[in-house]
Amino acid sequence: MKDWLVAMFNSNPLNTRMARNVVKSFLTQRGIAEEDVWDLEIAINEALTNVIRHTYRGDQTKPIKISILWDGEELKVFIRDYGDHVDPKLLKPRLPDPEREGGFGLYIIHRVFDSVEFSNVCRGNLLVLKKKVRGRVC
Repeated sequence: MKDWLVAMFNSNPLNTRMARNVVKSFLTQRGIAEEDVWDLEIAINEALTNVIRHTYRGDQTKPIKISILWDGEELKVFIRDYGDHVDPKLLKPRLPDPEREGGFGLYIIHRVFDSVEFSNVCRGNLLVLKKKVRGRVC
């Protein structure tokens, strides 16, 4: 059985907290391990923050859509924005450096998820994140 969750909200940074709570609730209710839930929640928050900061350049009025599909073994997260196209070749994760503060969102996302795919779509961008996780099928 496949379970879906779809949420849409504006790009106000305060909404990332709401999105994290929705993601956490969805994953926890499916019996996914607490450690995995925490990692996934943080990585998804980083992806949403990147959309707000970089694609929308802080504009708090733009839409963000997050969709989650879980089939009992693999979690797929789709994050859709409606901003200017971003060149996927420029999206390279940086290794943590104790001399620098911030800028490690892509590193975290790539460490947590098994697959990270970024593409330009009609009027925006789509980030597809995949991870094998075990839980109970509802």
